[in-house]
Amino acid sequence: MAPNNTNGLDYTILIKFIDGQASPAETAEVAAWLEAAPGNRELYFQVKDILDQQRVSEVTREDTDERWLEIAAQLQQSTDVANPVRRLHWLKYAAVLLVLVIAGGIAAYVLTKQPGQPPLITLVSQKPTVQHIVLPDSTRIWVKPGSSLQYRNVKDGLRELWLNGSGYFEVVKNTATPFRIHTPGITVMVLGTSFTVNDDPLSANVIVNTGMVKASTHSQEMLVRPGQRVTVVNNQLQMDSVNAQLFAAWKDGDYKFENTSMEEIKELLQINYGYHVEILQPQKLRNTSISGRVLITDELSLCKSLAGMLEADVRKDSNRIIIQPK
Repeated sequence: MAPNNTNGLDYTILIKFIDGQASPAETAEVAAWLEAAPGNRELYFQVKDILDQQRVSEVTREDTDERWLEIAAQLQQSTDVANPVRRLHWLKYAAVLLVLVIAGGIAAYVLTKQPGQPPLITLVSQKPTVQHIVLPDSTRIWVKPGSSLQYRNVKDGLRELWLNGSGYFEVVKNTATPFRIHTPGITVMVLGTSFTVNDDPLSANVIVNTGMVKASTHSQEMLVRPGQRVTVVNNQLQMDSVNAQLFAAWKDGDYKFENTSMEEIKELLQINYGYHVEILQPQKLRNTSISGRVLITDELSLCKSLAGMLEADVRKDSNRIIIQPK
C-alpha cells in the first residue's frame, strides 16, 4: 500500500508528475521536494520504476470499457484527499475518460475536411506543457509541448492518428489493426511497440525503444529496430544508432546517460528542448562523456545536472545553453 505522503510530498502529486499530468505549481512542489533530501530522488526513481512495470498490466481495454462511467461519477463526487491510494486508482483512469469523451463526440474541434473524407478532429491541442493521454485500447501517448494530435475515425479504435510536432508512443499490440501515425514528413506503422516520432523544423525522424516499426516517406520504406533512428534527409530515409531512451526523456525528465558524448548532448538538447548549445573552449571537452541517471524537472535542474556531470560551468541565455570548462 502506498504511504499517505513521501517525506512531506502528497503521493498523488508525485504520481501526476510521473504521468506528465502535474500543474506548474505541482511540478515546482516536486522539484523542491527532490532537492530537500538526498533520499527523495532515489525514492522518486523507485516509485517511477514500479509504475513503469505495472501500468501496462493494470490498465486494460476491459477496464476502460467497463469502468469509465463509474470513474466519472467518482471523480465528480469525491472531495476526499485523505486516501491517496484510492485517488491514485482514479487518476490512472482520468486520461482514459477524457479520450473516451472526446472519441464519443462530446467535445471535438473540426479542423480540416478533404473531399470524400471525414474531417480531422483534435485529440490533443497545442499546449506549453507535456500532455499524457491513454487511448481506449490502453495505448499511452505523451505529446511534446507545442505539438498536437488528431484523428479522423473512431471506428478503428483510434489506431490512426495525425501528429504535428513530437510524441512518444507506447502502442498496445493488435495484429488485426496496425497503429498508424502520419506526419508531414514521415509515416509510421506498428503492431505494438514504444517509440518517439519527431517532425519539426529541425528534422523528421523515428526512434525505436522496443519492438519494431515501419517508417515510410514518398516511395521508400524502412524497418526500424530498438536503438535505431531513421531520419528524412532530402526526401530519403537514413538510419543511425542512438540511445533511444534519452530522446524520449523529455516526457518525464528521466535521463539515463551511458558514455554520452558532447556531440550527443548538443543534439539531445536541441531536439528535446530546442536549445542551441554553445561550447566555449571545445578542445577541453572534446573527449568528455557522461554516464549516470538524473532527473531534469526544469531549466535550473538541467543546467545544474549538466554542470555537475561535465564538471563545467553551464548557463542558459535565451534559447542557448552555454557550456564553459572550469
